[in-house]
Amino acid sequence: MSSAASETPHGSRSGLSVAVLVGLVVSLFGGTLLGQFALPRWVAISTARSMLANSLSSWLLVGVLLGVVVYWEGRQLESIGLRLPTRTEMAVGLGAGLGGVVLGLLVTGVAVVTLNLDQPETLSAITQLSAPIQLAVVGTGVIVEEILWRGYPIERLTELTGRLWVGAGLSGLVFLAVHYPAWGLAGAIPQAVFTVVLVGVYVWSRNVVVSMLTHGVINVVMIFVLPAFL
Repeated sequence: MSSAASETPHGSRSGLSVAVLVGLVVSLFGGTLLGQFALPRWVAISTARSMLANSLSSWLLVGVLLGVVVYWEGRQLESIGLRLPTRTEMAVGLGAGLGGVVLGLLVTGVAVVTLNLDQPETLSAITQLSAPIQLAVVGTGVIVEEILWRGYPIERLTELTGRLWVGAGLSGLVFLAVHYPAWGLAGAIPQAVFTVVLVGVYVWSRNVVVSMLTHGVINVVMIFVLPAFL
């Protein structure tokens, strides 16, 4: 098994400091807080500009969070799972991505037939963007979401509570809650499946790059591959 064998493998520091509190707010709720300023509306006259503005906001949050880790907490980036993966971890990450897509499609298919759901508007909007903007938006999601909603909160919440499942569960629930308004019920069903897979991969590996690989596979298949056959 990977480094997840221990609850807190990164030389944990217990106790809630101001730096960790700020880091948790930035990682879990930063996107929602920035949304209150309606940044995309300031610059957006199109869907593409709106999504690019959201992507830039996400990178800003990651920059702030990494600054908190290195300069305020005084810790290494490995403390939030940022390290090179092994070959085994890479293989598991890629395989989990494919497995997550299959499971997500099966669950979604049953739900769509049962509940008569329509395709989420957000997914439709992304698939209609030009290829370079799609790559920018999807690539941003793959990287920043794993840092913001997997690496930092799972590690810090695990350190604070002494329970890995608490960090994994809370971060997963917040991730789903934050994304629900944009995706709705039709999008929330596969999102829930994908989130369980992504959280599971991170818990197993304690490596955010591995969960990025899983996330990348899911996004590529769902946004670039499947629409070509539909």
